Amino acid sequence: MKIKDFLDKCEEELPKIVHFCTIHMLEKKYKIEEDEIEENDLKEFLINYDNYEKLLNDYANVIYRQYESSKEEVYETICEYLNENSDNRYLFEFRLKRIVNQEPTKYLQMEDVEMRNAAILRVDDKINLIEASSYYKEHEELASKELKALKKSLTMVKRAVGMV
Repeated sequence: MKIKDFLDKCEEELPKIVHFCTIHMLEKKYKIEEDEIEENDLKEFLINYDNYEKLLNDYANVIYRQYESSKEEVYETICEYLNENSDNRYLFEFRLKRIVNQEPTKYLQMEDVEMRNAAILRVDDKINLIEASSYYKEHEELASKELKALKKSLTMVKRAVGMV
């Protein structure tokens, strides 16, 4: 399949911002006017959440301000368009990678109470988001040990600062 043909179809069937983001991502890896790609490879590229983080980073201003959207919304729309569940292995691995090395005890050293509590709650929210994921519920064995250790450390920190 020609990438250009896929993008033309996207332009007709998807919201503008999703079309623009798809072009932006594909331009960074392919010559969209010339290159062809297997449908499975294109799908794999577009459902890999890391690509959204890496390739749309410089496009954030357009996504957020001009279109009042988010890369998460673009991702969900693309996954839906490709008949893929957006709550998938790629999103799970992305989220896990972002919190698995967190060390909540570092927040104990923060002097600003509001900032400390907000940071603690952000980690807690990220854990809850992963645990609420249907992908995680079906594959708990993939990260339950890491999440349990992180939750234990976070609970200890919450107790130490009086949040529990």
